Amino acid sequence: MARIRYCASCGARLPRSASARRRYCDDACRAQAYRDRRRADRSFALGLMLAEAEWNGDTRMISILTCPECDRITFAGSSRRQDAVYCSGRCRSRAWRRRTARRTRHRA
Repeated sequence: MARIRYCASCGARLPRSASARRRYCDDACRAQAYRDRRRADRSFALGLMLAEAEWNGDTRMISILTCPECDRITFAGSSRRQDAVYCSGRCRSRAWRRRTARRTRHRA
């Protein structure tokens, strides 16, 4: 009796005739698992960079890796854009509102 196996990405059931080495149900799941692994690796690497910056007292690197609006760790490039500055759309909007309010106060 063959063991029932499942896709490592989506959890769908693999066909009984599938090779013993097969892990994913199709190419889309295989590609998604690859992207997830890359994202996790980048997040881990950025976490190490932040820890090293804190250990060495590198305030420049710490400021690059934290959100300027809420001071949370940004981790740009992990699951987000490589050039992301803010941790979320909420912080980005908050910063924009603050900049526009400052401009209108200076004009008046």
